[in-house]
Formats: sequence, C-alpha cells, structure tokens
Amino acid sequence: MASCVFHHQILRACLNVLTKQEASPCVEKEEVKVEVERFIDLARQMEAFFLQKRFLLSAMRPELLVKEDNNELKCELQRKEELLRRHYDKIIQWQGLLADLQGHTVYNKCQQQQQNTQQQQAVQQVAATQQQHVVQQSVQAQQMAAAAAAQQAALQQQAALQQQQVPRPPHPPAYPANVPRR
Repeated sequence: MASCVFHHQILRACLNVLTKQEASPCVEKEEVKVEVERFIDLARQMEAFFLQKRFLLSAMRPELLVKEDNNELKCELQRKEELLRRHYDKIIQWQGLLADLQGHTVYNKCQQQQQNTQQQQAVQQVAATQQQHVVQQSVQAQQMAAAAAAQQAALQQQAALQQQQVPRPPHPPAYPANVPRR
C-alpha cells in the first residue's frame, strides 16, 4: 500500500514538472535540464515498479498473461475485419461509379448488386471462420496454462514430500574380500 502511495506521488511529480507554469518568461537552460532529468528519472522509477509487478503477476498467475494475449489477438482480428469491411465497401462504391460511367443497363446493375451481396457474404464467412480459429486458440492457450499450473503444483508437492522424508541411516560396511567366510 505504501508503494502505491509512493508511486502516486511520483506520478504527481511527473505531471507537475510538465504542467508547471513559470512566473518569468525567461527560464534558464540549466533549470529546464534539471527538471527534464528529474522527470526522466521519475518515469524510470515508475516503469521499474510496473515491470516488477508484471513479473510477479507472470510468475504467480501465468493464465492471466495468456488471457491478455488472447484479448490482444481478438482486438487485432476485429481491427483487421473492420479494415476489410471498409475496403469492400469502397470497392462496391467504385464499381458503382464505374458502372455508371460506362452506361451499363439496369440488368448489369442488378448483377453487380448480387455480386456485391455475394462478396459481403464471403467476407462474413471468412470473418466467422477467423473468429472460430481465435476461439480455438484461446481454448488451447487456456488449456496450456491450466496444464502448466497443474505441473507447477505437482512439482511443488513433490518438493514438499522430498523435504518431509527422514534421512536413512548409512549402510553397514561390506565384508572385505580377503577375509575367509565360514
């Protein structure tokens, strides 16, 4: 809790450096340089804090990192689907303009609309297929994370059992080879 307050103060100090209003219009270069170096130092401290927290999180809860990666992939997929949709919309507009310029008949326009509808359906099918693939990857990633967590728990349990075992007394010495036996 104390570290959160400390980092909150660091953030405030960073923002104060940026939003500080000077009373005089002429500011010495040295003052600016000192403030900038202080800001960079505070930013590095905050970055180190967040990297430490992320490292602890990755060690204690690896499944959260897998979920975060899955969410990033889903967002990227949605962004690309939107880009494809806009691209196909523009193609449809340009085809309409081209058809108007070439003086096509109404019949050709109907055919073009049918083709546009078919193209849109094809795009939707591709998007649905991609979405299914992402869901499958997400499930596989979650299964892998669960398996990793189970393996880690088994290793911890095995280590605990090894620590609980009582050491055995040493074996008695073997008979020398040159002593005759009865």
